[in-house]
Order: sequence, then structure tokens, then C-alpha cells
Amino acid sequence: MLCRTTLKDYVSSLGGDFQDYFVQRAIVTNKFLDQLWETVSRKRHIPTIVLVTNDQKSELQIGEEFQINGEIKILDGLQRSARLHAIWNTLVFLETEFEDDLELNGARLARKHSSRLKELDCAPSLFVKMLSTKRTLQKSESLYDFFNNNFIWLEVWVGLTEAEQVKKMLVLNAGHKTVNIKHQIELLFIEYLPLLKEAIPNATVYRERDVSSQSYSKNRRPNDFHFAHLISAFESLNSAKPITTNSEFSAAKSFASGDETESDELSRVDLETMQKFAHTISELDSHLSDRIGVTWLGREVVLVGLFAAIGKHAKDNYVSALSGLEHFESHIGEYVGSLNLSEFEEVRNSLDLSKVNIGAKNKKAVYEATLEFLDAPSLEKFDWRKHFEG
Repeated sequence: MLCRTTLKDYVSSLGGDFQDYFVQRAIVTNKFLDQLWETVSRKRHIPTIVLVTNDQKSELQIGEEFQINGEIKILDGLQRSARLHAIWNTLVFLETEFEDDLELNGARLARKHSSRLKELDCAPSLFVKMLSTKRTLQKSESLYDFFNNNFIWLEVWVGLTEAEQVKKMLVLNAGHKTVNIKHQIELLFIEYLPLLKEAIPNATVYRERDVSSQSYSKNRRPNDFHFAHLISAFESLNSAKPITTNSEFSAAKSFASGDETESDELSRVDLETMQKFAHTISELDSHLSDRIGVTWLGREVVLVGLFAAIGKHAKDNYVSALSGLEHFESHIGEYVGSLNLSEFEEVRNSLDLSKVNIGAKNKKAVYEATLEFLDAPSLEKFDWRKHFEG
């Protein structure tokens, strides 16, 4: 049966042990799901949740009320349900126990009530957003309205054996596959792909769905670039430090503003800097004509370390990232002449992979070596042993 109910009725019907259903995995950390309050507060659609109940119901007519009296189990939608449950508990706390102090901001009040929020499974960021919403309400309004007047669709199955429940859960999850992080990040920056392609017109820019970043790195040719690598390098330039493109980075970029109606952090990308960045990486590529140089530039950790150093040097000298790129471009010839890539590969390949994170070591070595060069462009030759082992 496909049923509609209020959010209040749904969360109120969840027992204290609703997370313990044997077919379900544990509650997971997921910053995307942590944004569910945005959906609730705007009364937008929450994806359908699938339930099973041991109630034995005869066939119902369309539009007839279905009162579930038996035990409810969540077949699909546990993570959403857990967040809704936490939001409801926090909402009750804000409307009954909490005493607001308008002289304190949300973050300070979250710290003040940290132990209580922990009991409620409420992240401080969620509390701050809910408190902000509460402070904007009229006297006649209440946070309860978001649950009393907000609806959710439920797919309810009755009369299934445990074996049938497991089979149905497997069918529901058959298409669930963790989205590749590189693919996620590319989607977040997809509006800038045409600009990058225009800035390096003779290049081929691959996406993760076309060629995996790992396969690209092994088979790179001159004038080939990977979109995900360009993103991480550009973000490292702006951050003035090497970044790691993981799920934390993806979530932070997705919800940079915390408000879908405002321009998020991505819209603050300086387009002139991005164009200059693309030109710089293309210039560097044209100077690395031998095979070892082409392969070296195909590694994401190399690009991240290199452009992080350019950003750091610019920041330390109180100039913009754009000026930092111009400074580096003016010394590209000397940089490539100092690279000493045969030693880079020799030292890199001598590392004990069981004892070190090779990616982190690569990133750090390139970052430190490039920073050293930018401080003294007359450097004769990079000492990779020092940067890898220091």
C-alpha cells in the first residue's frame, strides 16, 4: 500500500528500537543526510520510505485510512528515518525545555547544551539551523508546524515472511552503489568544465565516467588532462595547501552555504584565476615533453602539491593566486630544468609501501620542493631525497 501521513505521525510511530531491524545496516555518518532539515523546513519532498508490518490487513480501498497497530520495521529509508527522529527530538527540546538567550549566537548555545544535544543525536550544526528557524517564527507559529503540516509517503508491505523481507531489501538495494568520489566532485564543478576546455583549446579533458583517474594516470599523453585532477589542483591553489578530495571535501562543497537560495561557495570561483590556472598547467605540460615528465604530470598528488605551493607562496607574499600563477609561469623553464625527475622516480620507488602513505608522501614532497623553488628560482636541482625522507 502507498500511504501518506504527517511527519509527526510517522516519527511518533517509530519505536525506541527501530534501528535494530536485522536486515538493516547501522546508522552511518553522512553529511548529505545531515542536511535533511533544509528539506523539512521548506516542506519539500522526502523520498518514499518502505516499511513492513506484521498487521494482516484485508484489501483496502483507495483513500481509506490505514491504521497500523502492529510492529513497524523499516525496509528502506533507515538513514532518513534516523535523521527525522533526531530532528523531531531536537524540535521537542527547543519547544519545551530550551530557554533562548538572544545575546548568544547559535554556536555558543550549541556548546552550552552540548551534552543534551549528544543525547538527542543532534549535530551542533543542525541545532544552530533549527534555532535560527525558530527565531524567525511569528508568535502564533511553532516548530511543531513543520511536522504537523508536513507529509511523507510510505510504501507499506504486509504479510511478508522474514525470508521475503530479506529478498525485498536486497532488491531495493541492488542498484545502490557508492558514487565514485571523483565523479561526485566533477558534478559539483561541472559548470566550469566548458571554461577549462576553452582555456586549453587543444587539450583533451577526460571525466571520470569516460576514463577513471587511475587509468588516465597510467596512460597519459601530452595535452591530456583529467577533470577531477584539475579541480583538486585548483582548489589546492585557492586553499594554499594540499587538499584531499574525499567524501568530506565533497560534502563541504555541496553544502558550503547551508542555504539553497543563496549563492554557494562554488559561485565565488574567480573565473580569471581559473583561466590563468588552465593556461599555466598547459604551459607546464608543453615543457614536459619526455615520457617521464608526461607521466609525472598525470598524477593528481603532483598537481595538488605543485599548485598548493603556488598558492602558499602567493599568500605568504600577500599577493593573489592570479599573481602567484604569473610568477610561476615566468619561471617555468627554470622549474622544469630543476625538476630532476629521474631522482624523483628513484626515491619514490624506493619507499616501503607498507610503512608510508605513498600518495601523501608524493604530495608533500612536490609541495615542499616547489615552495623551495619559488622562494629561490635559481635553484639548480631539486633534492628529492631530502623532500621525501625529511
